[in-house]
Amino acid sequence: MKEQIKILVVDDEPGIRDMLSYELCSHDYQVVTAVNGEEALEKVGKEKFDLVISDIKMPRMGGLEMLDAIKKVNPDIEVIMSTGYGTIETAVSAMKKGAYDFVQKPFNLDEILAIIEKALEKSELRALLGVYEASRNIFSLIKLDELLPVMAGLSNRILKADDVSIMLMDHESRLAVAAAAGLDDDKRGKTRLALGERVAGKVAQNQDPVIIDGPLDKDPRFSGIDSLRDIRSAIVFPLVMEGRLLGVLNANRTVREAPFTSADLRYASVLCSQIAQAIHNATLYRALDNKIREIQRIQSQLVESEKLAAVGKLAAGVAHEINNPLTGIIGFAELLLKSGELSYGQREDVQSILDQSQRCRRIVQNLLQFSRRKKGNVETVNLGSLLEASLQLMKYDLLRSDITVEKHFPEDLPCVQGNAAQLEQVYLNLISNARQAMEGKKDGLLKISASNEDGRIVLRFEDNGCGIPPENLNKVFDPFFTTKAVGQGTGLGLSISYGIIQEHQGTLRVESQAGKGATFIISLPVFSKESAI
Repeated sequence: MKEQIKILVVDDEPGIRDMLSYELCSHDYQVVTAVNGEEALEKVGKEKFDLVISDIKMPRMGGLEMLDAIKKVNPDIEVIMSTGYGTIETAVSAMKKGAYDFVQKPFNLDEILAIIEKALEKSELRALLGVYEASRNIFSLIKLDELLPVMAGLSNRILKADDVSIMLMDHESRLAVAAAAGLDDDKRGKTRLALGERVAGKVAQNQDPVIIDGPLDKDPRFSGIDSLRDIRSAIVFPLVMEGRLLGVLNANRTVREAPFTSADLRYASVLCSQIAQAIHNATLYRALDNKIREIQRIQSQLVESEKLAAVGKLAAGVAHEINNPLTGIIGFAELLLKSGELSYGQREDVQSILDQSQRCRRIVQNLLQFSRRKKGNVETVNLGSLLEASLQLMKYDLLRSDITVEKHFPEDLPCVQGNAAQLEQVYLNLISNARQAMEGKKDGLLKISASNEDGRIVLRFEDNGCGIPPENLNKVFDPFFTTKAVGQGTGLGLSISYGIIQEHQGTLRVESQAGKGATFIISLPVFSKESAI
């Protein structure tokens, strides 16, 4: 038995209408008749037809005029034209307007039945091809958050539904709405979710699609859900890839009166296979992207570690070679200054030698500290108290630079385990860098905050200084990199700080925009026996 195939027969001769109706009904087609093009056009606007068989010469509105109007209303309807007064010109005109075929009266019933079968096959193939071609566009999108709304909208259009929702399996193997089309208000969204919970769960379990005909309030599966009354028909289709359930597609008709048919289910089958493949591809892409990011992060850490290790060895050698002669220069300069035998000009020259030598010694000390990276004594460290001590040391410099400091440290902030002197050095380096970045700024502001996030202490040093240009963001922790003027810095402060935080099983990173300040972010594990360094 042919399913839900509805044919509209249009002819002003009652005998022709009756004969076609009888013969077509005997072949299990559903037949509706109209006496002219005007009546036919009105019925096409109200009902869904798979095929129209129409006479050409009729009163009020002829067949060719009707054909033109029908194709404007629904170009997918196949139309077979017939006449007892046909000419080549008439046939050509009908075909140009979109007719499927042209037959002469009196009818050869076997011939017209064969034409009907071919016309319906063409309609089915065209619909499936449209589904396939449209769904192919899905594969141009890779990211799931971009893909899902497009898929929902495409499904809504292809299945001629009033709303569609795509439900995916979450981490706990439960269905949740991931994207929807045609659901604008929360109430309808919750309604469709209820539909999903009642039916989609069973579809997901059995992995078999279903068609549900409404009204749903008469269905015992939906008893007690008043808001489902507006659903006239629904398709619930599983999204399966390589035997694994990815989710479920729900398509609903609430305004359209025609119920979904098995033909719609076939369209949904093609569409959902494409959707499942696209979701699978997008999931693989996301996993691959995450893996690449993780590899890049590890590679960056390895490069940084190797770079610091290489520079550390070089620094140790240089420091050792310089330290001995430098000690002699400083010692002799101090003796000369104490001798009292120098003129004023000579004292200035020797003092300059001493100042520059002491600057060299500080650089050597930084180099040695950078190269050795000794862990030092391990103790429980209160980061709030340590910050207060660091700010006290920097108090004069901050006041002189007219910088306001805002602290946001919770009283119950947990302690960390590490070396207090090294962590204080990190504080001093970051505060000093922030002060220099805000040098000369009238409203300089340094915000220092702390929070406990998932077992880690996160410290933020945020200034409103000059910021860091994008091209320098990846260089700020490199040894000897500095944008300061000659004599203003060694470029080792942030490198040393980076190494210290790493040794404390933490991370140090920076966020900045040129001209808008910079934020240095430290993450350290909360004190526990397992986090002992």
